[in-house]
Amino acid sequence: MEHSIGGLARLGGVTVKAVRHYSELGLLRSHRTAAGHRRYDADAVARLDLIRTLRSLGIDLPTVRAVLERERTLADVLTAHAAAVALQIRTLRLQHAVLSVAAHRHSTPEELELMHELTAQSEEERRALIADFLTSTLGDDQDFAAIRQNLTPVLPDDADVGQVEAWLELAALVQDDDFRAAVRRLASGYRAIATDAPLRHDPEFRDRLIALRRTEAGPQWDRYLELLAVVNGWTPPSRIAG
Repeated sequence: MEHSIGGLARLGGVTVKAVRHYSELGLLRSHRTAAGHRRYDADAVARLDLIRTLRSLGIDLPTVRAVLERERTLADVLTAHAAAVALQIRTLRLQHAVLSVAAHRHSTPEELELMHELTAQSEEERRALIADFLTSTLGDDQDFAAIRQNLTPVLPDDADVGQVEAWLELAALVQDDDFRAAVRRLASGYRAIATDAPLRHDPEFRDRLIALRRTEAGPQWDRYLELLAVVNGWTPPSRIAG
């Protein structure tokens, strides 16, 4: 059965203008009657259905053409597009979180710009920021490798508003010179009392560590651990008494 341009448009749920546009691009094949009218067959109906579906999924016309002409498989196109959509979703989640945090804080334009810059960083850039903080405060010797790993926040791709807000505060904290100096003092004292067993657990060592944290690190260190737990989705640490 053959269809006029209007009939094909009705079957495909699109406008006549759209059918004409796809025809002029060569995506829909037709032939002319003796009177010069376009006629479309069942293959054109199927192609139009596929075009409409792919376009509604956000796939551009050059890619649609490649699928119709069998230059690319449908599976390959859908896989690539799904990955692109996933990236867009992650980006939108972060943008939503930044906007929510900024609105909640009644942020100034300058604060909003800084928040955007911190969350727009790539994972590598975020890791570099934390690595710089940990290296400058704890050093890079292997004895502290496990401790460095446990102190590394990793903002997930699907971070919620709370995780983004925690990351923003944490990112500002690790760049604070006073906090860095306090952590260096904490690390130096820790090395002195830990000697050759930095990860040992015994009551005397714990008591000395608590005293060291109280005198050298202060509440900022506890805040860092709280923010670290939120960003990484861990159970928040209990406050050390004292």
